[in-house]
Amino acid sequence: MKRLSTRVVVLFAVVATFPVALTGVVWLAVSQWGTDTGTGEAEMARTQLAELDAQREAAVSRLCRDDLAIDTLLRERGAESPPALDYDRLLRGSMKAAGLQTLWVLDSLSGEVIATGHRDRLLADGADLTRQARSAGDRAFTVVLGDQEHQRYLVRSCSIARGRARVTVIAGHRFSDLRSLDPRQLVITGEAGKRDEVVAELADAEGITQAVMVWRPRLDRRGPPLLLWIGVVVVLAIGLALIFGGYLNRWLQSSVDELTAAATRVGRGDFDTTLRDGPGGAFPATATAFNRMTHDLRDAREQLRQTERIAAWQEIAKSLAHELKNPLSPIRLSIETLRKARERSHEDFDAMFEESTKTVLQEVERLRSIVDEFSRFARLPAPKREKTDLREVVAQAASLHAEGEVPVEANLPSTSIEAFVDADQITQVLHNLLQNARDAAREAHPDGGGAVALTLEQKAGTVYIRVEDNGAGIPADQAQAIFEPYYTRKEGGTGLGLAITQRIVTEHGGRIDVDSRSGQTTFTVVLPQG
Repeated sequence: MKRLSTRVVVLFAVVATFPVALTGVVWLAVSQWGTDTGTGEAEMARTQLAELDAQREAAVSRLCRDDLAIDTLLRERGAESPPALDYDRLLRGSMKAAGLQTLWVLDSLSGEVIATGHRDRLLADGADLTRQARSAGDRAFTVVLGDQEHQRYLVRSCSIARGRARVTVIAGHRFSDLRSLDPRQLVITGEAGKRDEVVAELADAEGITQAVMVWRPRLDRRGPPLLLWIGVVVVLAIGLALIFGGYLNRWLQSSVDELTAAATRVGRGDFDTTLRDGPGGAFPATATAFNRMTHDLRDAREQLRQTERIAAWQEIAKSLAHELKNPLSPIRLSIETLRKARERSHEDFDAMFEESTKTVLQEVERLRSIVDEFSRFARLPAPKREKTDLREVVAQAASLHAEGEVPVEANLPSTSIEAFVDADQITQVLHNLLQNARDAAREAHPDGGGAVALTLEQKAGTVYIRVEDNGAGIPADQAQAIFEPYYTRKEGGTGLGLAITQRIVTEHGGRIDVDSRSGQTTFTVVLPQG
């Protein structure tokens, strides 16, 4: 770090001095010879903007012509199949590879936003954007989503159809990226000034100019420079550079040490490590990327675990199907034997019939119960989310379990809590958790005293539903096993209730946390509101 410190200070001094000296040279040259480079620079900007527009046009055309993700999406929509891929992630890669900053894929008829390449969807409804694309045809046009430059775009569009499916692809660049050649001299304004040189006109879908990009001269020619003043500025710049360079070095050193320590912790498997990504850090962009990386690693690890669980459940299903076939043959033989005994008028037929059929029916009922529970787990439909008052859903679930040996105490907020969920599936989750909690409390307190509490609360766009009981608790080595199919600690249980519960919560984008100790167990369902 000492060599880095020296280099930082020296480099900062050189970098701080060079612009001052260069400014003096340019000022002197302009004052003495009046060289006007504005026209040439503006022409260069026009050329680069034309190249950028050609790149944008080619990229959009290529997306409609031979992008595999869009072709797959069209086939699925034509066949009215549910989406099988994460098209937002796939199109994000296509967008970045094409050098674009925004990408929408819209249904050409309804205007539905099917997928986007940028991380935020920006639009809830794309009907107006679809209409603009039809009006613009193959021309570039502006899209305005706000007052800031990063909320305004220059885009092109194309349409593609497969069978009954038809989509419109719209992609382009932010206004701020158009000015990246020189943001200080390239300005987007409503009207050009007298000294401005127009570089490009930005029109909407109807062809009406909404703004112009101009090149504004930066140098003010008011006479010869003061060489003495420039010399004083250079000396002052060097002194300030040395002082600020030392401060910058200490700041960078602490930030680099923090980054090194965080990377070491991640290398050891601690994916909960994060860095300060606010304005107080030395590398906010690096910290944001680092935090996003650790978040993606956590998600990937969880998805891998979920995939492994699903694979294990599939193996269990195969084993279950095989095991269910075994008792069916003896059951069938028993029935055939009874039929033959009746045909031969066996003297003990009535007793034999009563005992055998009772046994057969009991076994068949037990097998049917297991198969029904497994079928419910295997064929659980995708959640049909709609705006739901979770306070009402939780209150109804609590009222159904309010009576009995172990009543449920509900702790609900005074106001409604709305979220986009499948109300029926969330009700099933609550019933499973409450029934398990009551069974655990009753088993631990057979003479009375069992208690179950149901709590609902909201924090920062996230909903927390807690089910707490005073049962015996769950051993630490079984805390994760309880969610595996056919794992049960209750006599007569199918072992699928918590597996179904976890699957429903996961498909809602949430999770279930378990905190258990002797005499207290808490299941927490965490759901996003959006």
